Amino acid sequence: MYAIWLPILPGDSRAAWDEHVLDDPRVVSLWDGSRLAGQWFGDHSIGGLGRPGDVVWDAYFAFGKTSRWESGPSDLLAAGSTIIDNTHALEQDFIPLLKAN
Repeated sequence: MYAIWLPILPGDSRAAWDEHVLDDPRVVSLWDGSRLAGQWFGDHSIGGLGRPGDVVWDAYFAFGKTSRWESGPSDLLAAGSTIIDNTHALEQDFIPLLKAN
C-alpha cells in the first residue's frame, strides 16, 4: 500500500510530517510536496473524485491485485473522500475487501 502525503493545509510541511502515521511494513509513505499525485487524480477523476484542475486530497483509492498502471490504474475497487472525520465510509469500503482476501 502506498500512502501519499500532500501539503494542503496551512502548517503542512515535510518537517512536521510523521511518516510513521501508518506504521505497517506493508505501507510505503511518500511525501508529494509538489502535489503531483493529487493533481493527476483530480485531472483524471479516478473513482469520480476531482475534475480537471482540482487537487484530490484526503481521499482513498483501493485497487485490486490485478491492477496495472499504464495510461491509468485499472481494477478500481473503492474510492472515497474524505477520510478526516469520516472513517465510517472508509470502513464500509475496506472491511468487505479485507474479508474477501
